[in-house]
Amino acid sequence: MTRRSLAVMLLLAATAVVSGCAALPDDAPVVENLDPETGVTVARLGRPLELYRETARLDSSERFAFLGPFETNQMGKRELFLWVAVPMENPAGSAQPTIYIDNTALELGDAGKAADFAGLRTSPYRIPTPWIATYYYRINADVIARLAAAHDLSIKAVDQAAKGPLDLEYVATPAGDPRLADFAAR
Repeated sequence: MTRRSLAVMLLLAATAVVSGCAALPDDAPVVENLDPETGVTVARLGRPLELYRETARLDSSERFAFLGPFETNQMGKRELFLWVAVPMENPAGSAQPTIYIDNTALELGDAGKAADFAGLRTSPYRIPTPWIATYYYRINADVIARLAAAHDLSIKAVDQAAKGPLDLEYVATPAGDPRLADFAAR
C-alpha cells in the first residue's frame, strides 16, 4: 500500500466518522439549532415524546401523537413553547386538543397552528406524517417542570371526521425518561 492510498483511506475514514457525528445531535436528550432563515436559536428535545393510542384504527400511522417542548432565543429574548402533533382527518373543523398531566388538564390558552406562531419558518420537530395536525402553545417554566415530573401524559381530542365525531386519546408514561428533566434543568 502506498502512502497516497493510505492517506486517501484515512481521509475517507475521517469523513465517515465526521458525517456519522452529524446525526448524533437528534439522539441527544436536548438539542440546540440555529434556524438559518430567521436567526432564532431553538432548543428542543432530540426526539419528541410519543403518545400511543390504545384503540387501534385500521391505519397504523394514526396510532401515535407527539409532544415536545422547545425554547426560542432571539437575541436574548427567550420564549417557551409546547409542540403537539395529532393525526386528524379534519383539523380545521376540530377543536384544539387538551393535554393532561397526571389526569389534570393543562390550561394552555389558544394554540397556534403553524410554526410562525413561535417565530419560526419550520417546525422545530420533524412532522412524522403529512396528515398530522400541529399545535403550538406558549408556555412557562412551570409547565416544563410539571412535564418533567409527570407520571402520566395524555392528549385528548375530538376529530370532526367525515363519518362523525371521533374521540381520540393518546397516552404515555414518561416517568424515568430523562429528556424532559434535562430540558427543564436548562
